[in-house]
Amino acid sequence: MIALFQAAMNHKPVARAIHTFNQSTSAKWVPVNKSFITLSKIILRAAVDRLGLAHASITLRCVTHQGYHHLLLVNDTQDLQLAAAGKVEEFFISTQEANNSPFEDFIAETAFSLPLNFKLPQGQPQRLGYLVAQAAPGVEAKPAQLTKELALVADEIIRTIGRYQTRYRAIHIYGDQSYWIGNSKALRQLDQRIDQLAKGTQPVLIRANRGSGKVIAARSLHCLSRADTAPFIESDCKEWEEGAAASILQSLHTYANGGTLFVRNIDALSNSSFQALRNFWLKAANARFDGTYSVRLIMSLSSEDAPLASIQSQWLAQHAQELRLPALRERYGDLRDLAQFYIREFALTAEFDLTEEAWQLLESTDSLVDVEQLKAAIQKLAVIANGVLVSADELRLVLG
Repeated sequence: MIALFQAAMNHKPVARAIHTFNQSTSAKWVPVNKSFITLSKIILRAAVDRLGLAHASITLRCVTHQGYHHLLLVNDTQDLQLAAAGKVEEFFISTQEANNSPFEDFIAETAFSLPLNFKLPQGQPQRLGYLVAQAAPGVEAKPAQLTKELALVADEIIRTIGRYQTRYRAIHIYGDQSYWIGNSKALRQLDQRIDQLAKGTQPVLIRANRGSGKVIAARSLHCLSRADTAPFIESDCKEWEEGAAASILQSLHTYANGGTLFVRNIDALSNSSFQALRNFWLKAANARFDGTYSVRLIMSLSSEDAPLASIQSQWLAQHAQELRLPALRERYGDLRDLAQFYIREFALTAEFDLTEEAWQLLESTDSLVDVEQLKAAIQKLAVIANGVLVSADELRLVLG
């Protein structure tokens, strides 16, 4: 599955990893974990502030499996019977205090309820639960307008569930961290942009610096726009032999039929090789495979500001949709989530933590340019950590 293609002259690998989906990899259970609950509360609280509500809650049908709550994203009777091995129950996420009942202060006459319907890739929409909102005392709400606004909130909750399904589906398929960590505004906007691009058929150009998650973005686009059985082919233009681009692309297309071809670092192509890429897409865009477009083309640059020839920039502007990924400095709210994720991954024995002073130092430093550098810093901390808490001084040594 690795290095399936070889260039004619120096035998350097030009394609890596064919990932073929199958039905067993579809994430039918989505964990209702701390990250999911936090993001749902952010959406609900924003709605309460924007619409002048007193409270807002969602109720979700979950199955308790191995001690954890999971959303059950299936309609199939057999899957439901399988899930019955756990306890199916309602799970509440509310803007009210945790020690209160989510509906304790709700008044039926001034409360609004909307269904949360999740559209499966195949089949009818599935009722997952309800969004319930309570109008604030003394605030006159127009029912039709408020219902319309709450429908947008319900859609955002459903999109969040869909994004988590895609993330956990990718974990099963790729076996590594195939999703972004965090709940920052920048990530939520990125998820929405990927959702939009997945509905189209134009090539997508990912513009980002190293360590921003270009492979994750390409995999997410693939998961959202292609069927479970579609292959994902990844190839790096830096490894292509000059003059062999046309034959390489023809070979890649054969394996990517019906799926996605992710061509990395296209700024490494010469003008003649880029012309071969243009010609390839002109043919591939009109070809069909099993009734659908034969390939989804995703491209990336080696860096956000990688230079391109004028003719290359013009063609991309006309024929491709851009996807810019946020840098680490734009994801300030994700820093603790990212650090804690890598702490769990690299802790040699028991997980360690940082003192509040160390956390503040980490959040204020400008020495970490990308996620890869943060990951390396946590890896070093895992080696030198003497106790359960890492001090600011120890962190300074690692940050240099």
